Amino acid sequence: MTGDDEPDSSEAPTLGPESEEAASRSGWEVASAPRRGIGEIDTKVSATLEPAKPERSEPVVGDILGGKYELTDVLGAGGMGTVFKGRHLTLDCDIAVKVMKPHVATQQEYVRRFHREARVASQLDHPNVVRVLDFGQAGTFYIVMEFIEGTSLEDWLGEMLVPPPLADVESILLEVIDALEVAHAAGVVHRDLKPDNIILTKDSRGNRAVKVVDFGLAHFEDALEAGPRLTKDGQIAGTPTYMSPEQCRSLTVDKSTDLYALGCILTTMLQLRPPFDEGASMDIMSNQMFMPPLPLERPNETERVPALLERLRLELLAKRPHQRPAAAAETRRRLIEALDPELSRERLPDRKGDVPLGSREERVLDGYARPSDAPGARSPRSTGTVLLVEDGAEHPADLATGLAAGGVHVVAHTDGPAPALVLLAAGTDLDQTVERLRALEAKHPGCPVIVCTSELDSERMNKLIESGAADVAKLPSPPDRLLKKVRRLLRRVRKSE
Repeated sequence: MTGDDEPDSSEAPTLGPESEEAASRSGWEVASAPRRGIGEIDTKVSATLEPAKPERSEPVVGDILGGKYELTDVLGAGGMGTVFKGRHLTLDCDIAVKVMKPHVATQQEYVRRFHREARVASQLDHPNVVRVLDFGQAGTFYIVMEFIEGTSLEDWLGEMLVPPPLADVESILLEVIDALEVAHAAGVVHRDLKPDNIILTKDSRGNRAVKVVDFGLAHFEDALEAGPRLTKDGQIAGTPTYMSPEQCRSLTVDKSTDLYALGCILTTMLQLRPPFDEGASMDIMSNQMFMPPLPLERPNETERVPALLERLRLELLAKRPHQRPAAAAETRRRLIEALDPELSRERLPDRKGDVPLGSREERVLDGYARPSDAPGARSPRSTGTVLLVEDGAEHPADLATGLAAGGVHVVAHTDGPAPALVLLAAGTDLDQTVERLRALEAKHPGCPVIVCTSELDSERMNKLIESGAADVAKLPSPPDRLLKKVRRLLRRVRKSE
């Protein structure tokens, strides 16, 4: 989802915000053209670039741009432009050429963003970052890049029925982290890191290699950049399923924003879908801002995810930037550590004193995803956690989102410490709701339950209270009203402990 001055990056699998899946499938093989420095590409200040004059026709296959770049095939097209496969006539090597659509090239802000994308990528001289070779104007504007033969991580994962081996997860993410480290060192925040913008290719030895592409939405404090900010206050840029909470709020972003996206990518690689992917864009963004990530859903036959890897995933997905790993280098170290059995054993905490928990691996997830039925565990009650139980109600996620926005920690699973309070989102079947109340009392003795239901009258309310409900709320319920009920009962729980 983007602001009014942003291209739509949600359909940007490769090369730039205007390319489509065809470009990502085209793959990647590094052309043999020499690296060009930023000064050789264009030393003009972006704000001084003049918008192109409207053209009647767009560049097509067979055209030659700048007297040396022949367009040979179309790789993808989007709202802002077209990505071509091309041939460098002087060097006789394949290239990729991103060409702005003529009507877009008449708008100053898009021209500045297009030029800045070329400048940013050209400064990141690293094997895991797509190389930019040239920037020019031939009626409209164009960026010349290395041509890569390969596929996007999105397409690669899309062909799988079960998550990839952990060894593949590690090798791919380590190269992505290397790209992030060099970008962050240069003051660049990618801001649209996602599987579509990660290309799997092969190096000169035939080994798998990774390229991070599409810096069209990158945040970069450029001393040569003049003119107003490209992303204005209140405008949002990014792809909702991989956006950090601060991006969703249109706040200032830094390297931690990319690390949050990395946590979303790690989740996708471990369960073949991101942490939050249901509902409209605004629903997903609301979940990114307020909802804690759910436990991983993996088939039984897949490898067990080590406790240290799960803890790293959850810390990458922390809502506040300062709670995430401090830098890409720290993330790399912890990823290697989590997937190395020897290093992992050294890092798992020993049982000392009266630590009530069971195994060492269970203790490493204390406060994250500790199993409540661990051998020897006391299952301590968490005085701040509300368990949401769905039992036929419509839109139960709306309840969780409203409470999370009010600072209440809501979970939708039963793994972890016993909850302080249960929120039962019930349907219209009264007998079924009564049975569920009894089951919850057996599972969580003494834990208060608030029943939320769309059909509520005095008779039904009395029946629910008699059956053990601590309180009842009618759906749809204003978030502030339900929040008051929840807070009142949580205060009662704290006083009783």
